[in-house]
Amino acid sequence: MIEFGVDLLINFITFGVCFLPLYFAEKSRPLFENIAVTMAFIGLLGVGTGIFISSSEEISTYAYIILIVQICALSINGILILWKKRFGNNKFLVIISILISIVSMILYIYYVVASFIY
Repeated sequence: MIEFGVDLLINFITFGVCFLPLYFAEKSRPLFENIAVTMAFIGLLGVGTGIFISSSEEISTYAYIILIVQICALSINGILILWKKRFGNNKFLVIISILISIVSMILYIYYVVASFIY
């Protein structure tokens, strides 16, 4: 049961982190908006596929490490949201959010592949 909970948490946190650049890119440059929409689309496809193929019967330490890193990414994005509310929209916030989203997707892809290997 814990395996399912950890798997579900990793999936939904990655899904959320991939959609957060949309919040930062609103009313920004069209290039940033296009990149944010692309990351959200990749996140939707990746997590949608990963939900079906990443479940495992035994949970390894890599899943806990990825869960902690994903929670840290979500927390950093939460701090960036507070920063945006306080200081306004900034190009720096969009770039940081997109980079966090890319790192999150790379780790998620590793998690899905590792669930097959281990």
